[in-house]
Amino acid sequence: MSTKSANVVIEVVAGTDAATIERAVELGNTAKKTLGLFPREAYFEYAAKHCLLGAMRDGELVGYALFRLPRNEVTLVHLCVDKPFREKGVAQLLVDEVSRRHRARLGVRAKCRDSYADIQRVWRGLGFKHLGRARGRGEDKAPMTVWWLDHEHANLFTPVDEPTELAVAIDVNILMDLHTRKDHPQAERSQVLLAPDVADRIEMVVPHGLERDLDRHSAESRSRLADVAARYRRPSGPPKRAEELHEVLLDAVRTAEPDRALTPQDKGDLWHLAETAGAGIQVFLTWDERLRSQMAPLLPRLVAFPELMALRVIDPHHLVVHLDELAHSVAYQPRTLAGSSFSTELANAQSEAVLLTFLDRRGGETKQELKSRLNALARAPRSHSIVRASDGTTVGCYASIVDDHVLKAPLLRVPDHPDADTMARYLLWTLRLEARSHGAHVVRIEDPYLSPAIERAASHESYQRVNDTWHSWVVEAAGTGAQVSSAVSAAQAQVGLGPAALLPPRLAPESAAQYERTWWPAKITDSDLPHFAVAIQPRWSAELLGEPQTLTHRPTTLALGREHVYYRGNHPSVLKAPGRVLWYLTQDATTGGGRFIGTSLLDAIDIGAPLELHEQFAHYGVFTLADIDGAAGQRGSAQALRVSYTELFPRHIRWSEYLDLIQSMDGPKRIQGPVRMPTATFAAIYDMANTTKR
Repeated sequence: MSTKSANVVIEVVAGTDAATIERAVELGNTAKKTLGLFPREAYFEYAAKHCLLGAMRDGELVGYALFRLPRNEVTLVHLCVDKPFREKGVAQLLVDEVSRRHRARLGVRAKCRDSYADIQRVWRGLGFKHLGRARGRGEDKAPMTVWWLDHEHANLFTPVDEPTELAVAIDVNILMDLHTRKDHPQAERSQVLLAPDVADRIEMVVPHGLERDLDRHSAESRSRLADVAARYRRPSGPPKRAEELHEVLLDAVRTAEPDRALTPQDKGDLWHLAETAGAGIQVFLTWDERLRSQMAPLLPRLVAFPELMALRVIDPHHLVVHLDELAHSVAYQPRTLAGSSFSTELANAQSEAVLLTFLDRRGGETKQELKSRLNALARAPRSHSIVRASDGTTVGCYASIVDDHVLKAPLLRVPDHPDADTMARYLLWTLRLEARSHGAHVVRIEDPYLSPAIERAASHESYQRVNDTWHSWVVEAAGTGAQVSSAVSAAQAQVGLGPAALLPPRLAPESAAQYERTWWPAKITDSDLPHFAVAIQPRWSAELLGEPQTLTHRPTTLALGREHVYYRGNHPSVLKAPGRVLWYLTQDATTGGGRFIGTSLLDAIDIGAPLELHEQFAHYGVFTLADIDGAAGQRGSAQALRVSYTELFPRHIRWSEYLDLIQSMDGPKRIQGPVRMPTATFAAIYDMANTTKR
């Protein structure tokens, strides 16, 4: 839904709409003096969270509102309107739409410097009231006014200012970047700390160990740095505890590097960490490479010293990720991977050391190359994940970033281990699933160091190699061959490729199945690919397909595998391969009524004796030899249905809904053995299952 007035439409900017987001960045940069520095990547992060509203006129962005949703209110971070459209009601439309969308929250908060001309008239004109006073977090500590647009909910009080969420200690180099060498090109790296969305969520402090660094500077420099350091809070703990922690750190480093003599700077850096941890501060910011990559990884091992274990030593770019980690702690918890014994977790501010273990030395990758790649990913919060086995060892990692309907994978690694091929295929499938969920039409693998397992898996998963880069098409189209071809052509145009082949009607089943694998989740509805409904009991479906979910782990080849086998007696049936299976979960006392839960491609039907089938397909199915024997019965033979590209529906279609559907369409009225499902009816079920209920 959007708001429209005077040819201006207010709408949510999609996280995939790179052109509009870049226009917002450009517009924000023209107003740096009032809005402050704001990282380009943050615009994309806000858009991904549906927290960027755009004012559009004739398809062009003329203003935007960027906001956060802390606690039970709305915090307006940017309200920006292009100069030709100011004082024409555009800002009011933006504020009204932010308020309307989040009416259930207490209100909208904004904070603005008092020095801006006519600022009181502007905010009062937008419906805000003066709430309180504040000081800016910049060098000048400028006086500011907190403005509040109340949603008139009953509440006892409204807090005057949003509390600081995190205290972070900064080292002398960052202090210099922010104050004494601001014009130096290198100083720009630290300016992210002054971006409103970061500055409002942190309090920068200076540890007492700073004085040791000042001794290495000239008298003039020492004096200037001492003056600016005095503007910051100087938290401290018991001096004896800091000394104790310093000795612990010295011992840890000497044990880890017995052949290396510690320099005075090394010892000073360890004093920084000891003073910071001893004061109860849990984040230390530094650009020092040795401190972050070699000394900091020792901290989690110091289990007898909880202050050191809790300390995070990161650079300012990774602070953005760390703040995101704190705000979305649930998202950073490990998640079981498809019901298997593997788990996946979002990479956080402390993950660099783990990710560096994926260095591809055989391919000639240097450590600095991988670090540069990881640093770029750190500026795109929640972009990359680590996969672990049940014993905690890392077995894979990947990154995904959506850019204008293209999901880019700048990192995709699977080291050598027994399940490497299975893991590689699953991660490539995961990228297609993520692309679909974000509205992207193309997956492009941009990691230049792909392992042989990834290369093999890409071929198996119907990825296509174009100009030495692997691509996969994610075509959300169910229609005629001509309609699907048009959608594929549009997807290929996203990466500069020409049109796809124009598919004829009545495409042969073998060709249709292969096109659907390559262009998944496309469904070609005028092909000769037959469709069937197959009933499956919950006890088999839970382990084979992962639905309904259970508390026990599924075997790796079932949970992460891309092919499965389902057995039935060798009775005459309508089934033909290739075809498409529509899975019908039968009614059960514990799992509820019957319902359609997903679909698979039927690749082949193998017929044989139970022992023969079990020896051939034991790893791909859930039937034991005794189960296959039972299915075979007196005939002495059974069928093994080989399926792939299983797609579980986001919404199950209940039997009662299906009965309503076939009042106006053809379709079987009972599903016991396999039954043919008309293509049009399958398409209607598929559309219902993939349409969010309103």
